[in-house]
Amino acid sequence: MASNILCDPNNPLLQKVDKELVKRVDTAFDNELMCSQVTFLYGAKALGIELDRDTALLASSGFGWGMQHGERCGAVTGSLMSLGLKYGYRNVDEFSNFKILKQKQREFDRRFREGCGSLYCKELLKANYGVEEEREKIYEEERYRICSLITAYACEILDDLLAEEAEGVVRQGEYYDPFAE
Repeated sequence: MASNILCDPNNPLLQKVDKELVKRVDTAFDNELMCSQVTFLYGAKALGIELDRDTALLASSGFGWGMQHGERCGAVTGSLMSLGLKYGYRNVDEFSNFKILKQKQREFDRRFREGCGSLYCKELLKANYGVEEEREKIYEEERYRICSLITAYACEILDDLLAEEAEGVVRQGEYYDPFAE
């Protein structure tokens, strides 16, 4: 399998990933969750945020398999959504948080790329899920098997970034609703 994928499971960074976490991700995948759903729920739980599970799963469901087109890996997009829960902003009074969020996102991207080789699903799996013939190869050759390790690795990066002090993050004012009447 290793020659069929970019992400090298023998990478020392990936070898350190908690095997129990990989098993939990496997179970989530067996239950048809996407990598984006797993990392988003994982991040929310790590922050102690009680999200409506149904809404969280629905909101993050469209990002798996690189948004179904081999683009940015769903484990990455779900993680970036999680970073937004801690470092994001809700109104103009909190807009300064955006700079902090961008820094955390860049750090996540750097570390994920270092461990996995790319941020893009079609590069990680050397096949584009959005192209039927390539999607068939993903399944026939079981290239998707690496996804549990990749997703667990993303969760471990989240652990580090979400545990950091949120220095400079502002929470004030009301949620801005552009559709309020």
